[in-house]
Amino acid sequence: MAVFVGGVWVGGHPRDTGLLELPERLRDALLGSSGETVAQQVLDVLEDDYYRDVDRGRLDRASVEQILKSLDDPYTYYLSPESLTEFRASLDGAYFGVGLQVAQRDGDVVVTGVFEDSPAKKAGILSGDRIVAVNGTSTAGQALDVTVARIKGPKGTTVRLGLARPGAARFERTLIRERIKIPVVASRIERRAGKSIGYARLSQFTRGAGKTLGERVKALADQGATALVLDLRGDPGGLVDEAVGVSSVFLREGTPVVRTQRRKGKPTTLSTGDGAVATELPLVVLVDQGSASASEIVAGALRDAGRARLVGTRTFGKALVQSTIALRDGGALKLTTATYLTPSGTNLAKAGLKPDIRAQDLPRSPADEALERALAVASARPGG
Repeated sequence: MAVFVGGVWVGGHPRDTGLLELPERLRDALLGSSGETVAQQVLDVLEDDYYRDVDRGRLDRASVEQILKSLDDPYTYYLSPESLTEFRASLDGAYFGVGLQVAQRDGDVVVTGVFEDSPAKKAGILSGDRIVAVNGTSTAGQALDVTVARIKGPKGTTVRLGLARPGAARFERTLIRERIKIPVVASRIERRAGKSIGYARLSQFTRGAGKTLGERVKALADQGATALVLDLRGDPGGLVDEAVGVSSVFLREGTPVVRTQRRKGKPTTLSTGDGAVATELPLVVLVDQGSASASEIVAGALRDAGRARLVGTRTFGKALVQSTIALRDGGALKLTTATYLTPSGTNLAKAGLKPDIRAQDLPRSPADEALERALAVASARPGG
């Protein structure tokens, strides 16, 4: 599941702004005074809204944790009241922590990004490191939200991370938590071969990301940019509404962005609104294995529309629609309710997106080889 430390970034649902309004048929069961256990409430939700058929008889014999584990879906899990509070706070793009972006791969918690000037950056933690323990407690078998909540904490307190790095022995770092304000968009002009290339990096799809990116792209165009590079590397995703907003910066109004396919009902298509800024400028999108969820939606939409070429490495492959439904105990159930498809029908959750042009940074090189390749491709495109 693609997240950053300080909150959970879901693949998104067209209505995801925190908690979903409950379907009327479930409201009484989940929020009323029926006396049902949490396990019974979870079963009711799964039976109605989970994106695959479930065996109610088998699930009925399990506890909440066993129920969710039996689905073999790492993206469906129970949120405690404390974790739910963290989730809501994460949507605002600021938190107290150490400045890491993380994702879960094959049961491991993997660092996908490190914010500049953060405690993690100063401690030498790198993308690709695995977090194997938090304050001496193993992360194995833990939901990613649990690990995230344990890394976060009050400002000025410490957290001890156990880390593993390919080709090196395990090591520890003790970090002091600070307020982390996530830089949503960073932008600048790059000059290559006598041309001005606008560069914009989007760190995640928090509230207002589309609007902020649009303002930055307009400023780059006003500064004379003849082509653009949108950097989505290490971006774990976020709100699907913002994925539509980001796509709307580069695509004309009414262009399909993503389709959702639920177990019940017909597919739903989300399309761009007005506000396109750079519909004519050549565009390259940088992606890597840390580009997930909303990042994959945007990259797939721009390529399907013939608007951009993808440069980098294959994306994460996590684009499932997830909904958050409140439970009476103050917690919530997060569950997968559908899959995302690109406008052309590619299932993003199966294997991610393969780039048009492969480019990867050399780990021991100070240069950014992937960015250099993207800038070269942008400058060579007609009009660039």
